[in-house]
Amino acid sequence: MTTALFNAPNLLSVALILFGLCALAGGLLTAWPVFARKLSGLGMVLAAALAVTAALMMISLTAPVGLYLPWLHLQVELSALNGVLLLAIALPALFSGLYIAGSYHAGSAGVLKKINARSAGLLNLMLAAITASILAADALWLVLFLEVAALCAYFLTALHGDSKSRRAALNQFLFSHLGTLCLILAFSLLCHTTGSSTLAAARSITLTPLLQSAVFLLALTGFGIYAGVIPLHSWVPQAHSSASPEAAALFSGALMKVGLLGIIRVGLDLLGAPPLWWGVVVLVLALITAFIGGLYALMEHDLRRLLAYHTLENIGIILLGIGGAMVGVALNQPAFAALALLAGLFHLLNHSLFKTALFLGAGAIEQQTGIKDIEKLGGLARRMPWIAAAMLIALMSMAALPPLNGFASEWLLYQSLFQMSAGHDIAGRLLGPLLAVGLALTGALALMCIAKVFGVTFLGAPRSDAAASGLPPSFTMTLSIAMLALLCLAVGVAAPWVIPLLAGVASSILQAPPMQVASQGVLLTRTAAVSPPMIAILLLSLPLLPLLLASLLRGARLPARQRGDAWACGYGHSPDMVVTATGFAQPLRVMFAPVYRLRRIATPDRLVSTLHRGGISALCHRLAFIELAVLLVITLA
Repeated sequence: MTTALFNAPNLLSVALILFGLCALAGGLLTAWPVFARKLSGLGMVLAAALAVTAALMMISLTAPVGLYLPWLHLQVELSALNGVLLLAIALPALFSGLYIAGSYHAGSAGVLKKINARSAGLLNLMLAAITASILAADALWLVLFLEVAALCAYFLTALHGDSKSRRAALNQFLFSHLGTLCLILAFSLLCHTTGSSTLAAARSITLTPLLQSAVFLLALTGFGIYAGVIPLHSWVPQAHSSASPEAAALFSGALMKVGLLGIIRVGLDLLGAPPLWWGVVVLVLALITAFIGGLYALMEHDLRRLLAYHTLENIGIILLGIGGAMVGVALNQPAFAALALLAGLFHLLNHSLFKTALFLGAGAIEQQTGIKDIEKLGGLARRMPWIAAAMLIALMSMAALPPLNGFASEWLLYQSLFQMSAGHDIAGRLLGPLLAVGLALTGALALMCIAKVFGVTFLGAPRSDAAASGLPPSFTMTLSIAMLALLCLAVGVAAPWVIPLLAGVASSILQAPPMQVASQGVLLTRTAAVSPPMIAILLLSLPLLPLLLASLLRGARLPARQRGDAWACGYGHSPDMVVTATGFAQPLRVMFAPVYRLRRIATPDRLVSTLHRGGISALCHRLAFIELAVLLVITLA
């Protein structure tokens, strides 16, 4: 009886109900905002923990299973792929809920207290919609739940009510509805042909090449908007900067992941074997998104906008794995396809961990100092040592440095690109080296950016009174960020044991024999046979290397530490004399000036500003409220 209660469908039903109740509490209990926010945060933690447990159960499935969730009468499809995506959104939700419960500012003004409570409620509603969209067995319900999540994101972006937030929300509203329109058209074509809107029916029919490509391109555009694929990305940095930090963390860690799930489904699952040009299109978009995202991040001083551009960079890296898998299927290379998809799924999971830690860390800094501009920070490592250490680990993971999880997944991606280069097909021989070089350049940009962020934000002297007087955040906030950083380290070190689990997921999606991906704990590729125990030994020994070097160089050190003022050519030293974020990135700004000028052409900021001034923003706000109410009534009915 106990085992029956704790199966995946029951856990998912309880998680969805909890998300819904917490959303209701955040909306109705605004008269007691402190209680409402803490209740919503703790409820989110519990619901996310149940979702994590259910996701771990689902990862072992070898084929999709259709069923109804108990108590909710919702038809869902449980699969290993859905399990990975659910895990990737539930882990950020778990730690974001802990952050929400501990981040409440007792001295906040009354209006801000109510905003904080409503924000927590909307986040729970968004997570419920995202979870339901991942599990939906029907294409129309998938689009409906995704639209509910997008509307929640709109209100989270506009919640503070200032001009900047409303303009960012309008941009998000326009893009999300364009994406929804493309998805409605794509699935309408699919449903008209199959006579059913279920995903299982789509798998059972063969479409004509023209119709197949039309559905793919429409779905790629729609899901690409939600994923933030460049050039459909301009809503991403604005929304991440205008919403609350925990909302930004879940935009990046949860909402945008649904777009990637959709691209995997239409590219590798629902429409049959993809033609080669589909994979090439996805790879080109992936490389552009990764490189441009990393390049734009270097020029940003707003910490959350900077991290949002790095989210785009990592979306591009994940898409390299997805596109590589599509090329592998088209070229009839199942081992390469499975390895590429494995790398993409692993990096998708890793990105959710380190990017959530970074956004929550940025939120802690913003709450304690009131500053988002890193040029006005500095010296925070002394004021917030635990936050500095956790963010350093997360930044290193983002830059794919060993022994962290970002390194493990990008290493797999490099191996898949090397294997593409070693194939007999001319397409693979051309694409593989180009993509590997592009990925290496993207990694160099990420490494440069983490040096800028950590150095300017945490090192040196404070460059403002607020930075000099900033206090450490609450224990709960610090704990949520530190635990995410430790997870980045743990998953990186435990990668040899995580990889076989995800290899099974990749094989089940592509219907490839598992032996083509991994055998007896050894990852097999044409370019390398890698022993996971040896990787584990190397990763565990790397942290000891600095201690070994320190012991060898001990004799060259001074007998006692000496302190003195920095030499400033005879003048008194000033914080303004240090290297700034602008100066650090200036050489690349000059070198890639034509690329930076594309921002003015490729983003509709001028159009959005014109619409905002013309009163369209207020109209869209009312329409969004009505639409959300109607969709919730349809869902509950």
